[in-house]
Amino acid sequence: MGRPVFSLLITATLVMCMGLFSSCEKAAREPSQGIGELELYTFSPDRQHFLSNAQPFTLPPSTSRRDALDRLGRHLAETYFQSTYTEEITNIQFDVMGIDDIGNPSLPLRIATVNMVDPGGYAMKYFFQGSGGGQTTFSILAATFMQPHLDTPLIDGLVLLYNGEMLPELDHINLRGILTPRLVRHVTKRAINDSKR
Repeated sequence: MGRPVFSLLITATLVMCMGLFSSCEKAAREPSQGIGELELYTFSPDRQHFLSNAQPFTLPPSTSRRDALDRLGRHLAETYFQSTYTEEITNIQFDVMGIDDIGNPSLPLRIATVNMVDPGGYAMKYFFQGSGGGQTTFSILAATFMQPHLDTPLIDGLVLLYNGEMLPELDHINLRGILTPRLVRHVTKRAINDSKR
């Protein structure tokens, strides 16, 4: 094999390999894998059990995890958080700031950071007040975003911010740090089972 042909083969191989590495790197930076066939649910508040009336929330299997969280956040804003019990419109919105993979690269834990945007301060005045109200709000947020009834939850952890900052300490619930699915798995499964009867 002549030197020019050998050089051409080496150059072509390098270009091909660089293309493969570039594609792999791009795929790692821009995860496009859909959520697949998941049974997602939304919930209503319940004074006794915190969650009730579990309703299927169907999304196409190709929906990205981030888009699923965005849509679940919109649903929360348009239902539970739309107005206070005094009928004041809240304008509360949820901004999914990112999903970080931590731990084992082959089976990472997915931690989402979601900012609760509440310019009028309604959440602190109404939704997080009292032990029952605070626990119900916590349960609805955690169950909706994490979907803890699934064998592999939609996300493995939730960091909830309030107007861009860590939530203030509350007497009856702790929403600081990383919230995990096990905190609401029991009440979520009960609400789903009750709704299927």
